[in-house]
Amino acid sequence: MKKIWWSMLVGVLLLGGCSTNANKPTSKATSKESQSSSVTKKTSKTTSQLSQSSHEKKTVAQSRPVAATLWNKTKEQKLAKFMQTWQSEMGQTYKGTYNGDKPDHMGFVFPDVIKDGKLNGKVKWGNRKINLTWSNNGENGNEFQIVEVATGGKSGTGFPTTYLFCLHNNRPVVFMTQTTNGGILYLQDTQNAELQAGFAEIVTGTNPAILTDASLNTDVKSSVKASPQRWPSAYQGTWYSYSPYDKKISSIREEKISDVELAYITIQKIRWFNIRGKNQNFWRWCF
Repeated sequence: MKKIWWSMLVGVLLLGGCSTNANKPTSKATSKESQSSSVTKKTSKTTSQLSQSSHEKKTVAQSRPVAATLWNKTKEQKLAKFMQTWQSEMGQTYKGTYNGDKPDHMGFVFPDVIKDGKLNGKVKWGNRKINLTWSNNGENGNEFQIVEVATGGKSGTGFPTTYLFCLHNNRPVVFMTQTTNGGILYLQDTQNAELQAGFAEIVTGTNPAILTDASLNTDVKSSVKASPQRWPSAYQGTWYSYSPYDKKISSIREEKISDVELAYITIQKIRWFNIRGKNQNFWRWCF
């Protein structure tokens, strides 16, 4: 009986050992599956992170603001809209480059006549000869950049009126001309304050104050004749001049009135208030 019992005990232990060994491969398989699942999750997470990072980079690139220029298509459209209203109020009609037209001023077709250089040496602003350049964005670095031109006026008039929308040293100004003389195109600042202010607001985004001729000329005559001369009330402040020779801008403050000379000059039957350096010739430069 003892032998039988011992045999049975050994048999149970052997069966137990087999059972234990049989469970071990299952445990290893489960562990491998767990590791595989973990790797899959990590790979999936990494792929997701890369995808998200790539998306974020694209979003940043797409949302990066485009550098604004002094003149562009948006401002051109604003000028076209402004001119439509302005000319209607004036009872006049104009053809403008802002509408895709080619304004013709007595044989000078814009913008071609500027682009082709046919106006070189043939433009005078006051008594000063100037060179006009054509610019689509106001960024070519030249002193006089014409960005748009409009020609027209009231029906039945003998001579057209042409407006040249210019960035003079990056500052908006509207020139006008009504005639030519000996092949020279004479320009002057337009006296239409609404047109000047409208263009300035489109370029700068700020609505400038409009000064009337009366307020500008209140005491100019007396200031010019005074001894010593003094700044007219409407012209007090810092004055700037641009030298085309060394491409630099210089300034003079109002307290330095002794450094300048105030005078009147008449050009094309128009009286100009002229400010020039005390020891400089008018033909070279002026403020």
